[in-house]
Amino acid sequence: MTRTIIWFRRDLRCSDHQPLLEASRLGTVLPLFVLDRQLLFHPETGVARVAFLLATLQAFDQDLRRRGGRLLVRFGDPAAELLRLVREGGATGVMAHTDSERIVGRVRDARVNRLLAAAAVPIRWVEPVGAVDALVPYPRYRQLWQQAVARTPLPAPRQLMVPAPADPDRPTDPADPLADLPVPSLEALGLQPDGKPLPPAGSAAAQSLLRTFLEGPAAQTYYWELSVPSARVTSGLSPHLKFGVLSPRQVVARLAPLVAHPDDRRQRSARQLISRLRWGTSMAQRFRYLPQLELRSLWRCFDQEPWPFNEELYAAWKEGRTGFPMVDAAARCLRGSGGWQELNFRSRAIYASFLANLCGIDWRFGALHFMRHLIDGDCPIDHYQWAMQAGVTQREAQAWTRIYHPGAVAVQRCDPQGLFIRRWLPELAELTNDQLACPPPMAAYPAPILSYEQARRERIRQLAARREAADPALNPARQMAAMPGQPVPFGADRLPAAVVAWAQQERAELFPPPLELAALDPPAQVALESWFRPGVRPGPTRPAAASRHRRGSSGRVNPDQLELWP
Repeated sequence: MTRTIIWFRRDLRCSDHQPLLEASRLGTVLPLFVLDRQLLFHPETGVARVAFLLATLQAFDQDLRRRGGRLLVRFGDPAAELLRLVREGGATGVMAHTDSERIVGRVRDARVNRLLAAAAVPIRWVEPVGAVDALVPYPRYRQLWQQAVARTPLPAPRQLMVPAPADPDRPTDPADPLADLPVPSLEALGLQPDGKPLPPAGSAAAQSLLRTFLEGPAAQTYYWELSVPSARVTSGLSPHLKFGVLSPRQVVARLAPLVAHPDDRRQRSARQLISRLRWGTSMAQRFRYLPQLELRSLWRCFDQEPWPFNEELYAAWKEGRTGFPMVDAAARCLRGSGGWQELNFRSRAIYASFLANLCGIDWRFGALHFMRHLIDGDCPIDHYQWAMQAGVTQREAQAWTRIYHPGAVAVQRCDPQGLFIRRWLPELAELTNDQLACPPPMAAYPAPILSYEQARRERIRQLAARREAADPALNPARQMAAMPGQPVPFGADRLPAAVVAWAQQERAELFPPPLELAALDPPAQVALESWFRPGVRPGPTRPAAASRHRRGSSGRVNPDQLELWP
């Protein structure tokens, strides 16, 4: 009989989990989660996100126990813990989902592969739902994703056989590789709580949130009100999707009745949520191909020279002291709540655009701040969305970058009744709705720190100058950012407690491996380009990408149209 380690990372569920189901049918299983110091003290790790992870691990352990199993939670080096469990726990092999979220994780997994191979321990990697291991054109990926999520979710194992500790009289002996140790606290890991309220954790909580969405009014208005911060129609599933408490396939299966519902409002809302799921997994796939997007802009021309940086502007933006109520409310919401429910995509876009496009600060400073506070923070989604808002994913000279007006336009379109602003800026509670866009001079609230029109003109000039540095005749793949030999996380120099020794070795090996841009043949180059430039066609020259925004009969961009690409 086999004894298989199931190494959990971003897939903390019993249902629709291929490695767990397969291993349970073959014999005993050893469900393992390792709290890795390199991730816990990564510059972009948010303390509240770790707190939610710990609560999720506790709930997942209870799910496993209801099936006769339990979760082995360890704190240390994943490679060492895996080898220890193999040698002392009698494991015959390891199974795990691949993980492409972060470079540090891919360095870890490459090291695990090396050490297990040296010890002659087999490891089997399984692609999570919505991921592919090969380079395919984006239209083909959409087909593969639709096929994957259309399949019936895998059932949870009815029963799990997990070996008991070696000494039943000492079940929590840390020296025992099979010890039944509790999930540690934040303090035990060397972290301090930051006071953010946490979402309810676990599979039952996630299913309850999904049921509330399906049966409640949000299922009728989600499509239309997703961009309204005060509407609070978000599903609330993002923290659970981040840690794989639910798989995209499980969510799509539950949405199926709404997709076929006779009420057009419910149909459109369900399809909208499905498109957001696909968008999220497509971000992970982009990072699968190009992990350097965690550290750099897509196109080299944008990072060849440092962007201007102003510490005072950055601090005002982070702390909600810009003098623009919509921006400051988003800042306070992020720091106060972790953003998982109230800080929706439009609020995040306005807040991000202010830093990158009006303050002119490198988008990576914004991504660093977001990831240190977001409870639902997911590196590929967060980083690439930041780069898109900053205009550095388009290198064509005539490319159009949306620069949000942070004053009257933002308030009128996103919070006309001032519900979101008044919640997070109580000092403005007594103002009338028409005063919220531009508050009168008052001691309790600062004046605007910049002129929108002046800052907007300067940003357009900055982007145009950098785009002019791109050579339109050069193959696009040759103009994409290269993977650095030492992938030190951005912002590590600002955080003395950050653990980055793993990134300071020469030519760090990654698993899954990134694409070698210089080695791509022409068809592969076109396939890669299709992920970043819609409408790409094979040929020696390619026209500039068409605008991704829908236009009305006048040809003007409709700013209210929800951006769903890709």
